[in-house]
Amino acid sequence: MNGLRRLWSRLNEKYLALAKRERLLVAVALLLGPLLIGNALFIDPQRARINGVENTIATESASAAQLQAEAANLQQQLAIDPDAGRKAELAALNGERDKLDEQLRLLGSALVRPDEMNGLLEGLLARHQGLRLLSLKTQAPQSVLQREEAPKEGEAKTAERTFDLYRHGVEIRLEGSYGLLQAYLSQLEKLPQHLLWGQLSYRVIDYPRAEMTLTVYTLSPDRTWLAL
Repeated sequence: MNGLRRLWSRLNEKYLALAKRERLLVAVALLLGPLLIGNALFIDPQRARINGVENTIATESASAAQLQAEAANLQQQLAIDPDAGRKAELAALNGERDKLDEQLRLLGSALVRPDEMNGLLEGLLARHQGLRLLSLKTQAPQSVLQREEAPKEGEAKTAERTFDLYRHGVEIRLEGSYGLLQAYLSQLEKLPQHLLWGQLSYRVIDYPRAEMTLTVYTLSPDRTWLAL
């Protein structure tokens, strides 16, 4: 204990010996240090993972849209001049589209179900004494697959999709020390069923007390938000 006091005394003497400008720089470094570390450890890796998932969804959606356009073109040609060969090709295109839909279903099954998100976030919070829940807000579901405009009069009707995928988001706002917030994020990342991370913001209120706002979301073929 005496050693710690002597060490603190020496550090305090060095700090007091600094010029006013140098003291200000030291204070700024102490405040910004945790923020920069949090950005490097959590935000950048999560942003890369989210980009990868969204790129996969965009690729699958583009392929499905192309097949849908080809199917619509064949349907229009069949209406003018029915042909058994073209019907077979149309059936093959529809089969490929169904395979893409199934791949998207499998992607959604690896994530947390929408009706489990709120309970999961609150249950994880209960393990971290010292963190305070400021707010928990659900967001309106959004389709992640491109939707084409309805055909105008006289135009061929496009093939209807048998499957869609919706993004269900939750914004959670917490208050606590940097260490507790970091531990919460670490356990959230290690969950067996995954949540995708959106925006994350962190600010120091009154050191060491800080506030963190995190948006997480999952994907589901169900549009209805089941959680209250």
